[in-house]
Amino acid sequence: MSQLYKKIYLDLLEDIKNGILKTGDKIPSENELAEKFNVSRITTKKALDMLAQRNIIERYRGKGSYVSDINNATINSTVDNINNPFLVDSNSKQDLVGFILPGFGNDYGPKLLDSIEKRCSKLNFSMVMKQTLGIPELEEKAISSLVNLGVNGLIICPSPGKHYNNALLRLVIENYPLVLVDRYLTGIPSSSVCINNKQAAVELTNYVLELGHEHIAYLSPATGGTSSLEDRLMGFHVAIAEKGVRIKPDTILLDIKSTLKNSSNSNLKKLKINDKDRNDICKLIEDNPEITAFITSEYLVAVLLYEVLESLGKKVPEDYSIACFDSPTDLIDEPFFTHVFQDEEKMGYNAVDILINHIQENDMTPIHSEVGFKIIKGRSTQSKIKNAKII
Repeated sequence: MSQLYKKIYLDLLEDIKNGILKTGDKIPSENELAEKFNVSRITTKKALDMLAQRNIIERYRGKGSYVSDINNATINSTVDNINNPFLVDSNSKQDLVGFILPGFGNDYGPKLLDSIEKRCSKLNFSMVMKQTLGIPELEEKAISSLVNLGVNGLIICPSPGKHYNNALLRLVIENYPLVLVDRYLTGIPSSSVCINNKQAAVELTNYVLELGHEHIAYLSPATGGTSSLEDRLMGFHVAIAEKGVRIKPDTILLDIKSTLKNSSNSNLKKLKINDKDRNDICKLIEDNPEITAFITSEYLVAVLLYEVLESLGKKVPEDYSIACFDSPTDLIDEPFFTHVFQDEEKMGYNAVDILINHIQENDMTPIHSEVGFKIIKGRSTQSKIKNAKII
């Protein structure tokens, strides 16, 4: 049990034992206790729930909590158990950290998950994970489920989209221990851990430009409301502008949908492409024959693009170069896609440390942590000179 829960729990027990709160008396509400102890309402709810589990109080929906008809022997036994590290109460809750993410494949997620679990274990916390498939409704249910389970705090990789779900906003408003990974919520004061996506996109774009490619197309799912995608698009534009390269509006596609529910699919041959995405990419290629390279905001978009190019009889990198964010690790050969590598291990490590600090210090002041990245050269890019066709 964390020190925050324990203090509220023991203070109420002491008031009952000393007769300050008698049988039938109403216990202060969750909001009143939150204000008194300077904690979130969710924290006080857990403390009251634990008292109810031990039959110290009785809780009535819409009416409040009341002291049960108990004796001091029961209270003393409860206090002794909670202070004795060798006695385990079957009703007590261990320290838990919840981890919520859309999903993961070989390209991104496994190292982050592994890092979070290992760091939690080292700090004597257990981790509970839920996947949302990038669906806001499932994310809201996952948050409610883990909060009701009694986790001490949450690490969340938010679902993409323009609108934040109410459960997530409620956590921020109530100062619930929370850390976001991979992205941040624009305008929302919450802790986050991610790379500098804008700078990473600048460097990735510069790498492709330095290969001699001046006509570069950009592909991404809708960027609105997803900070990582917005920053990557901004970085692409910055790099292009700094080089004085002109870009046509119709060479930027920002509405790729095929990848949204395929977050755990990293197989080049099995990604399901909807007709609109295929047609949009084919039209971009047909209308812009000068294009020699593509940059995509995500690995799965690069996979989708690769399959479309292959269906058109085009080769990568001979006909087109492709660079993206994230890629599966190839233990035998260099990775296929030239990509931005994110330090997932450090990301998970930092996220846990920030969250535990929030929990133990009861200080929810937002902390933003940037972790490192690097450009990994793969087999999907080559110099434009090599791409040139000899007539």
